[in-house]
Amino acid sequence: MRTLTIKEVERIVHDDENREMEAKKTTGELVSGMQSGCAFLNTDGGWLFFGVHPTTLAILGQDVADRTRQEIAWELRKFAPAIDLAAQYIPVPGREGKMVIAIYFPAPIYDRTPYTYDGKPYFRVENTTMPMPREMFDERIRLSNPKKFSWELTACEGATLRDIDNKTLVSAINKGINKGRIPASAASARSTVERLRPFNVLTGKDGVTNGAVALFGKEPVRFFSHCKIKLARFEGKNMDKFRDQLVVEANLFQQLEAIVDFCRKHMFLSGDQDDFDSKNELTVPLKVVREAALNLLAHRTWWGEARVPSVNIFDDRVEFMNPGAFPPGTEPKDFLKRPHSEPVNEKIATALFKGGEMEGWGRGIPDIYDLCKEAGMPEPEFDFVPNFVCLTIRFKSPLMPYMSGGVNGYVNGDVNGYVNDALKSLTLSQRKVYDIVHNNPGVNTKQIADMLDKSPRTIEKHLTALRMKVLIEHKDSDKTGGYYPLVTK
Repeated sequence: MRTLTIKEVERIVHDDENREMEAKKTTGELVSGMQSGCAFLNTDGGWLFFGVHPTTLAILGQDVADRTRQEIAWELRKFAPAIDLAAQYIPVPGREGKMVIAIYFPAPIYDRTPYTYDGKPYFRVENTTMPMPREMFDERIRLSNPKKFSWELTACEGATLRDIDNKTLVSAINKGINKGRIPASAASARSTVERLRPFNVLTGKDGVTNGAVALFGKEPVRFFSHCKIKLARFEGKNMDKFRDQLVVEANLFQQLEAIVDFCRKHMFLSGDQDDFDSKNELTVPLKVVREAALNLLAHRTWWGEARVPSVNIFDDRVEFMNPGAFPPGTEPKDFLKRPHSEPVNEKIATALFKGGEMEGWGRGIPDIYDLCKEAGMPEPEFDFVPNFVCLTIRFKSPLMPYMSGGVNGYVNGDVNGYVNDALKSLTLSQRKVYDIVHNNPGVNTKQIADMLDKSPRTIEKHLTALRMKVLIEHKDSDKTGGYYPLVTK
């Protein structure tokens, strides 16, 4: 790098703001300065200056002796991984013997491990240097070697082939065969192992991976509590009051259908809701909902067990909250310019594609934008908050208020066919639970369990299934609320 002039120092100091520059009065603050340098290496890069007043930004300079140079060189050796950094010493005009010390820390290469200074990592939040949280550091380490630290390819501790739901698996195989993505010979597979092979989610010894359980598990939440999705319909434009909420503890194929059913229930205006390809009149076209849901499920991160994806419907918008981030160094517009795919969970994304759910690689974001434009809706918005990506789709017209009578949340919709099919698909146990809810609006889980002499956990499973089929809803809080029928028999 060429040597800076004092005018260039002045320009950088006075033009660059927040994260791109740190000023220290003297090398008496050498350690805190190097901590900021480490933060630059882990954030967006930036300049570190000694001999500049941190508040007034006056260029004062400082005395520089051989010992000063040696101390700086010694501290620069404390960065790991090793990086070639050099200090520049720029004389200050009119202040004899005084120099500004400048060190440039480049922006990170995101497929490298995070940098540490003296054994500790740092990062920048606006103009503040902070210790990097352990969770963020671990995430950066995993990003530096995704194959080595792949969650989806890790053997699922305690899981066996008996934990795989063959009904979901066979359905995915049949859809994949119909779309030409899985060989027709897969239809004749008789064992669970043979059925899983097209999806490449087995260990080398035919063991069950985390990805296999997340995709096809009977009860994946038994193995990882965050294999679920939260669905909510709020009244108004904020989260002060909800109309309906549902936590779906199921595999990813089932979660996808639950999201679509929940959005059908709460964003439906008119049309034939059983046909995805029909000219449905919804606040948001079903194809947009499906693409957004697939992006949510395929690209979520799994290492943070406290993070759960959610879909939140308000009067004026729907928000898809996804644990994770865009691929390092990219942003939404990059995928609009040149559609491509960089899935965090390659095997899970591939399985959803082979299983007939995804329509094409790298088309998710462009399709969402195009479909919203075709429907005359506002352009989708992406926001980034710590550990989450939020996709907001704003409605062209606000949702209609809830109407009394009939099916709550539906407006002018003929849903008799849908209702009859849903009721016919119930198991005997589910039908018993539905009948109790229908005849006792407001009944809670414990009351149903007592009536049927079953455990609350068993009843909760049946209630979740009924909610996924949009036959019942839960009102009010978890402690004082109860279940109500959405349809009449």
